[in-house]
Amino acid sequence: MSTEPGPPRPSHPRPVTLRDVATELGVSIKTVSNVVNERPNVGPRTRERVQQAIREMNYRPQVGARQLRTGTSGLITLAIPSLGSTYFSELAQAFADEAQRRRRSIMLHSTAAGREEEHSVLNGFTRVLGDGVVFNPLEIGEEVLSGLGRTIQPTVLIGEHVQETALPEGSDYVRTDNVAAAHDATAHLLALGRRHPAYLGALGDPVARQSHSTSRLRVRGYRRALEEAGGIAPVVQEVGSWSQEGGLDAVRTLLQEHPEVDGIVCGNDDLARGVLLGLRAAGVDVPGRISVIGHDDIHDATLTSPPLTTIDPDRGTLAATALDLLIERIGGYDGPPRVIAAPYRLVERESTAAVR
Repeated sequence: MSTEPGPPRPSHPRPVTLRDVATELGVSIKTVSNVVNERPNVGPRTRERVQQAIREMNYRPQVGARQLRTGTSGLITLAIPSLGSTYFSELAQAFADEAQRRRRSIMLHSTAAGREEEHSVLNGFTRVLGDGVVFNPLEIGEEVLSGLGRTIQPTVLIGEHVQETALPEGSDYVRTDNVAAAHDATAHLLALGRRHPAYLGALGDPVARQSHSTSRLRVRGYRRALEEAGGIAPVVQEVGSWSQEGGLDAVRTLLQEHPEVDGIVCGNDDLARGVLLGLRAAGVDVPGRISVIGHDDIHDATLTSPPLTTIDPDRGTLAATALDLLIERIGGYDGPPRVIAAPYRLVERESTAAVR
């Protein structure tokens, strides 16, 4: 037996391929591919053998190879305004969960840098791979969207900063009716006997002044409920940011300037968390003296003291709907833009109660 050393092994072994698995089992590459892609035309015993070999050999499908073979990568980009916001982080998780059920992967992209970064999304995402994009615009207006004519890649828009009449070809839109949601939140307080509910969460920046911004839409719903209740005078409190700190600072001002307030509709749950802290620090009983309602139904809404009544925008259904529309477009659908309203519901907890 020779004792001479063989050729040196590479320091980084190459990835296992479909051919390696097929050779190991003595089956065709097509059979292994059918198992990997969950196609039905493989017998159960063969499928089990291939799956076991895949696990033992640590085979991982290569994105580039899939893209060459099928024309798609299985990757979808989720472009959202912030990765630090509680709502957007939970929304991203909902998209990741729904994508996994469809055997797709989500790549997160933050457009926090502003308008130019949002333009890069619409201009084809030259820096990011993927078959299509789910995009939540914040700063670009309808003139930009309508001026596109057609998106470069399959696109589904989400959020509120979109005009339905401005949708470009090649895109769809999944929206939440924020006017109706804020109306229902306000109507809930009125039904409990609150006669002086305030809205806390108006933003004064240029983005929030857009007619279709989240802030203005929710203020509109709040005002509509007051008008329907007999023209109760609105109290709209601006905030520095839709954050817990923003809510804490704003509720101090609200208590000083409007001591008559007996209910607070908050622009989101992070604001509501700050409001609850501020009311507790001021010795105000919640919900006895003031009832508080939020929007988003984030995980921590159940952990506040008292647990927070809020609007649940049903992130799971929103994500599932957006992905279904996008995958249809990736698969070849080229019809006109579709607009679908995602559901929402009011979740009643201990932060609201009837006037005693």
